[in-house]
Amino acid sequence: MKLAILGSGPLALETALHFDKLGAHVTLFSRGELGGMAARVNSFASETSMEETWGELTTELGREALKLNVDLSDIPSNDEYFKTYFAPLVARGSQSIIIKPGNVERVHKRFLSPDEEVPGKSRLQDLFRVVFSTDPKKSILNQVESNPELFEKLGNDVLESLSESVESFEDFDLIINAMGTHSNPTPMGPSGSYALNESRLTAQTNTYYGRDCLSHYKEVTSSSKHIVMVGSGHLSALLLCELDLWLEDNNERVVSLVTTENRPFEKFLNDHKESTLGLMTTEVINKYFEKLQVSRREYEKALFEWRGLEPHIKAKKAAPKEPMSQLNLITASNVTAIDKLLDREGLFVTCETSSFRSSTEGMEEQISTISCDGIFVCTGHEVDTTIAKGMRVNLERRGENISHAEPGYFTLSGVEEGRSSLSAGLKKISKIETEIMNFFSRA
Repeated sequence: MKLAILGSGPLALETALHFDKLGAHVTLFSRGELGGMAARVNSFASETSMEETWGELTTELGREALKLNVDLSDIPSNDEYFKTYFAPLVARGSQSIIIKPGNVERVHKRFLSPDEEVPGKSRLQDLFRVVFSTDPKKSILNQVESNPELFEKLGNDVLESLSESVESFEDFDLIINAMGTHSNPTPMGPSGSYALNESRLTAQTNTYYGRDCLSHYKEVTSSSKHIVMVGSGHLSALLLCELDLWLEDNNERVVSLVTTENRPFEKFLNDHKESTLGLMTTEVINKYFEKLQVSRREYEKALFEWRGLEPHIKAKKAAPKEPMSQLNLITASNVTAIDKLLDREGLFVTCETSSFRSSTEGMEEQISTISCDGIFVCTGHEVDTTIAKGMRVNLERRGENISHAEPGYFTLSGVEEGRSSLSAGLKKISKIETEIMNFFSRA
């Protein structure tokens, strides 16, 4: 049985090891280094808690392979999980698992169309074809440095052609797509669509989406005084807790959070109120609210004293400056446009507040514009429906479905009942095994 596993995260690796032990010929397609989104979070905030126990985050197969000696009821940090379990598991690996670096472009049947049947047989009669592209800079172009004289003879036109990615393919009996949704973040506009000018301007500015917010965090914060975050979910909470340190370092720095919720992080906190990240998020919001209240009381006192000055003294002394919060919460709102001036750096973000979302009676719809230096878009992710176009695959349930009407194609993610966790994904591996075994047990 020749099996392709698509993905680079912990779920993809655990699945590869699981089916390798069962005797399958496993090929793992990994766009980057093994670890996926979990590795990005670890490199960004390694001290944060994994929120689940060792027993939930690991498999018996992995623990036995590493002879892992931990209390399975303990909850590790991201750093502990990666150093103690995931990294050693990657290093140990398996000589029989083939790891192919590259970006999977699409998966389809070799010959069958979606409405076509094989007379008297299953569609499994036809193999799956995985089309992937590779970065030649990591292979061919590296040879330029070792043998510059040869490549100089080839000329610039040949060298430029070598820099273009090339598509290849390989055929498999079965496919397990463990890529998840993090490679397909949603835009910042209403209904998961683009705001005005968004698709045109983001490539030219400090605007990043989903996991790229983590990768470019230092770049954006080092050159910004005002950052806009769009969305108030798990990723936004993680960024906010890190931005707290950035705000503390300079009182002139500001973070503006735009969310469709009446209360920021309401849904996230309902699900993760007692988690480490949930408690930290609540603490950060309360901190800047209380800080603003103290500043306002001091401002009112100073303003009262200024107004009581003699006219000739008041004329020489500036009025107290009204305090502004370093954490600006723009609730019940959508980003509807972004703009950029030709003669200056930065962005202008237009937000529109909906009256029907607000819990405040009589509130009118409002439009406001924010000037900022960078934008972190954390509005969630959508399942990529293009990768399996042309097959009987339904990817609309945000990763919850495992099997599809296309026999032999499986989707593996940690999504369960609208929530995502590594433990939920690990439990699905055995379910996929059961479904695969059913194919071979049929008469």
